[in-house]
Amino acid sequence: MIRFVLASIVIVSAVLLSCKTEQGKKNLLPALGDSDSAIVMYYHTPGNPRFFNMAKVYDKAFIARFSETVNKKIIEAKENCTTQGKIYFYGKKGAVETIYFSRADSCMTLSFIKTGEKYFVKMNKELKLSLDELEKKAITLPAAGE
Repeated sequence: MIRFVLASIVIVSAVLLSCKTEQGKKNLLPALGDSDSAIVMYYHTPGNPRFFNMAKVYDKAFIARFSETVNKKIIEAKENCTTQGKIYFYGKKGAVETIYFSRADSCMTLSFIKTGEKYFVKMNKELKLSLDELEKKAITLPAAGE
């Protein structure tokens, strides 16, 4: 009986450790580079996507900077960072990927979900400045019926 319990503990531990996100993985979203446009949504209230301003992007250099950054090495999860917006990337076949962002100084990250797991990468200052500039051009869509 004790052998069975110990064996079970060892097996469960091995499974849990193998499922843990490995820091350092990279190039998890290679198809992002094939995107030809994007829609950036800036939440009015961080963490709440209900109300937002949006901007459309067709600039390939902007998309390439995001693709390069999001495909760098993943970092440890930043659970206390509130998402300030998200970006839908599109290609010839429709939606390619969704990337979430936080621009707070202590939480400059991009995040995405792949196979049910959320991954984080560091956002550099250049990308943050690009998002800041784009936000100045973002529009608020009228509510239904207006």
